[in-house]
Amino acid sequence: MSRFLYTIREGAAFFRMVFSAGARSVRENSGLATMSVVLAFALWILVTDAENPTQERVLPVDIPVETVNLPDDVAVAGELQPVRLRVKVAEDVFDSLTEADFEATVDLEGLTVGEYELPVEVRTLTSRGGLRIETVLPERITVVLAQLTGKTVPVEVESIGEPPSGYTMSAPEPDDREVFVSGPQDAVDRVSGVIAEIDVDGKTETVDQAVRLSARDSRGILVQGVDLEPAVTQVRVEIEQQKFSRSVSVSPQLTGSPADGYNVVGVSVNPPVVTIRGDKVFIEGTVSVPTKPLGLQGATGDLVRTVSLDLPPGAELTGGVPVVTVTVTIAPAQGVMQFVVPLSATGLAGDLSIAGALPSVTVTLQGDLPALRELAPNDIAARVDLDGKDAGKHRLAVLVTVAEGIAVQSSTPAEVEIVLEKR
Repeated sequence: MSRFLYTIREGAAFFRMVFSAGARSVRENSGLATMSVVLAFALWILVTDAENPTQERVLPVDIPVETVNLPDDVAVAGELQPVRLRVKVAEDVFDSLTEADFEATVDLEGLTVGEYELPVEVRTLTSRGGLRIETVLPERITVVLAQLTGKTVPVEVESIGEPPSGYTMSAPEPDDREVFVSGPQDAVDRVSGVIAEIDVDGKTETVDQAVRLSARDSRGILVQGVDLEPAVTQVRVEIEQQKFSRSVSVSPQLTGSPADGYNVVGVSVNPPVVTIRGDKVFIEGTVSVPTKPLGLQGATGDLVRTVSLDLPPGAELTGGVPVVTVTVTIAPAQGVMQFVVPLSATGLAGDLSIAGALPSVTVTLQGDLPALRELAPNDIAARVDLDGKDAGKHRLAVLVTVAEGIAVQSSTPAEVEIVLEKR
């Protein structure tokens, strides 16, 4: 009908144009003018329809059916069967039609509990393309009316997911503890509770949002065909950060002492810095974290040990096992010791002799303390070189030799006077 009216309006405009231009001719020859207008109008309709023809076919869209005039004491049991439509419309409009372009209803006025075959009334909500409904498929649908009943059931909140590690959440608090469920008797009887689902997965702040409620049976399966009052409730979940993190240095804890004569000359730890997590007070007051004790008692060489971190209860290491590798470098202590050693002579000619006895020499040595402590007097040689010397007095330097790694700091005396005589 809309398409027809559109065509009539366009034809009338065309007619007015023709009539205005040929008003005089009409007065002079009205029969010929009328015939011309009719033929022109017919031609215009044919051309328009050829450019955008109409078509009649079934629209591949389900149109939901709503009820009107539902009595107060009954409820519709189950979902109403949707319908499809055979329509007539301009070809370029057909593919753009949706269920929003139609309204389908069944009238329940005056009905009571029972099963009915009712006609479906469909009206168009658009006039695009001269849209016209030819057939409703099916023309009648089954409607089952059941006694309306209701009851109050508790609301249970189900949280989906959880906050990140280090955050805690309170028990969800809905604004409505109970809701009223109404509908057909059999559907209402199956409802054992109402669920409100709230998503807290990965949330780091308090969640406070409106949540749509759903009726469930004792197995948690959704029950359809019932109404909830209210259908939406506000749910609040408090989310707080309980554990904070911070990067701190690692402090190796050494106990005991190396062997006598050895010193600790270096300590390193890998990794030197770790990220720990704990409560706010602990994190704010911590700049380093100690290791478990590492004993050095009696050590004479480097120590490389894997040691656990000494974390207090409730604290933890982020992203790894709470152990570190500690390397303790131990080296001999440096010292100075004096030794009294006899003086000997080398290179004495066969026809000469030394007048009197050779003195003892006090030798001062410097080096690793353990090595110095292991030296005996006979490990140190003090001598004078008489090679090429003739009879008479000679003042000669005292030459000291000792094991490699030991330095001679001094000898007393540094020189001695030797008297050589002929035999």
